[in-house]
Amino acid sequence: MKYIITIIFSLLVVGCSYEDIKESIVPKEESSFAKGYLEQLRLKNYEYIKSQMHPELLAKVTVEELDKLSGFFPEGEPLNTELMGSNVRTFNDIWSASFSFESKFEVDWSISSVSMTKQDGKILVTGINVYRTNESQKVLNSFGNADISMSRVLIFALTVVTPIFMIVTCFFVYRTPIEKKWRWYLLSFVGIGAIAMNWTTGEIATKIATIKLLGFGASAASEFAPFIFTFTIPIGAITFWLKRKKMIEQTIANKASQQDAA
Repeated sequence: MKYIITIIFSLLVVGCSYEDIKESIVPKEESSFAKGYLEQLRLKNYEYIKSQMHPELLAKVTVEELDKLSGFFPEGEPLNTELMGSNVRTFNDIWSASFSFESKFEVDWSISSVSMTKQDGKILVTGINVYRTNESQKVLNSFGNADISMSRVLIFALTVVTPIFMIVTCFFVYRTPIEKKWRWYLLSFVGIGAIAMNWTTGEIATKIATIKLLGFGASAASEFAPFIFTFTIPIGAITFWLKRKKMIEQTIANKASQQDAA
C-alpha cells in the first residue's frame, strides 16, 4: 500500500501541469488587462497607453520612448501569446503585480512585461518592458540547449550524488553498532551551505552561512524558466564517516565495561 500511495502521489504531481497552476493562481482580470495593454503598445495606441499610466510614470515617459519600446515587437501580427510568469503581492495594503508574456511572430519572438498597482480600484501601470529574441524561452532554457562545460557537469553530478550519499550513509547508520542512532539518522540529511547553478547561463551562486535539511534538487519556476540545480555540503554524513570507526570502538568498549560490571 505504501508503494501504491507513492506512485499515485507521483502521478498527481506530474499531472499538475504549469497550465493548471496558471489557471488556478493567476488573477484573470489583471493578466487580461496586462496582455491587452501590451497589444495596444504594439499597435502604437499611445493615447490609451498614457491614460492607464500611474502619474509618476506618465511624467517621465515620452512618445519617443514609447515608440522605441513598440519597435521591439517584430513585424506582423502575433501568432501566439503565452503568459510566462506573474508576481502578485500586497504590502501595507498596497496591491501590486507584474505579468510577463512571450509572443511568437512569423519571424522572431518578443518578451514583454507590465508592472501595475491599484488606486481606488483602478489599475495603473507603473512599468513596461519589451525586448526581442530569435527563439522561444522554452527552447533557450531547455535542459538540452545549454552548452556542456566542466562546471555544469560538476554541479549536476554533485546534485545527483549528494542525496545518494546521504541515503547510503543513513543505511550504514542502521547497520553500524553504535548508540543513539536516531541522532545520526537525522544528521545524515543535514547539509551546510548551498550552491546553486543556473543551467542556462552557468551562473553559480553560493550561500555559506546556512544549514539545510535535504538541501538539494533541480527546479524551474515555469516551462519558460531555466533549471536551477542546487546541492548542499552533506556535513552530517561526512561527520558520520569520519567518526564511525571511533564510535564503533566506543560502543564495543562500553558493552565490555557493562559486562565486567555485571
